[in-house]
Amino acid sequence: MAAVKVKGKYWAEWQCTEHHQHRKLPLANTRKAARDLAGSEQERVKAAKYHGKPCCPNLDKPGKPQTVAQILQAFLDATLTTRRSHGHDAARAKRIKEDFGTDTASTLTVKAVEDFKLALAAEFSEATANQYLRLLRAAINYGRKHRYWVGDNPISRLGVTLYKEQPYERSRCLTVEEEQRLLDALPAWLHPLIVVATHTGVRKGNLFSLKWQDVDLAGGTFTIPLEKSGKKRVVVLNSRAKEAVLSIKRDRKIVSPYVFASPQGKSLRNNFDKRYWRPALLEAKIPDFRFHDLRHTFASRLVAAGVHSLIVQKAGGWADERMLQRYVHHDPNLIRSAVERLAKAPSVSQRQARGLDLVPYRNP
Repeated sequence: MAAVKVKGKYWAEWQCTEHHQHRKLPLANTRKAARDLAGSEQERVKAAKYHGKPCCPNLDKPGKPQTVAQILQAFLDATLTTRRSHGHDAARAKRIKEDFGTDTASTLTVKAVEDFKLALAAEFSEATANQYLRLLRAAINYGRKHRYWVGDNPISRLGVTLYKEQPYERSRCLTVEEEQRLLDALPAWLHPLIVVATHTGVRKGNLFSLKWQDVDLAGGTFTIPLEKSGKKRVVVLNSRAKEAVLSIKRDRKIVSPYVFASPQGKSLRNNFDKRYWRPALLEAKIPDFRFHDLRHTFASRLVAAGVHSLIVQKAGGWADERMLQRYVHHDPNLIRSAVERLAKAPSVSQRQARGLDLVPYRNP
């Protein structure tokens, strides 16, 4: 038990079970407080020696992550509330830990990561393989930033590169006949969900999490607190979508916080696809169609109605016009009607007879 005065401050000083000398400032800057703190720490050391256990402040500090598994876990913990893909990251991290869990910066080689990349491509699509590689790259960069990882990142321009993904352009849309068959195959209480999805273009996850507190029936809108882009969005309801939401409020017998819920008032997230959506598609004989294609259908029908692309972009909540181009279905009938205008245009002789031809300007 000792109290040491250094530059006007009293420090408690003691020796741990590992024979290290430690110092710690007491709450009060007095010799008695320093002696009392040193005495209490020394009692802890004696008790640890009696039970044959180590007692050292250095051992109490959490060690810095060193292996890939530790760095991955540190990255997942740090991004729990900041990455929207955290759930998918946690699932992919299990596979990465199986292959590289015990590797460190000195043992994880570019060749090992390249083999991992090829194995993923053989098992999944190249786009999915890139998701695993991006997660590993982000975790190692996080480790380098916090000095957990000493060395270069093997997934970089000079190491393993990502697969070059082809632009994804899916243009599957629901025809009017298919829409009617789909509604006939689904239970009546699910019809408002399909109507609202088709007339607003809102994603399935946002619809399933929509609550009555976010709906403004008087104003004909509802609010999505957190969109895929990370922003809040106000969705406008047209007359059909508004009537569909009103029908839910009118016909549902059980009170539920969710707008789109089962007859028992429970969320549709867990069993909608397996219990309702896929059987309905089979019964309606609608091949190669996903719920997200209703969003494509929404954009395509607005374009077919002659709505300006900027309005379509705002109505669907797309970040920019380039994203919109991925979803807008290029209807051959629209293109056919456009080029047909050339066929209906007056011929040269007809234009000359009407005096429509202009005399070309010649530079004197």
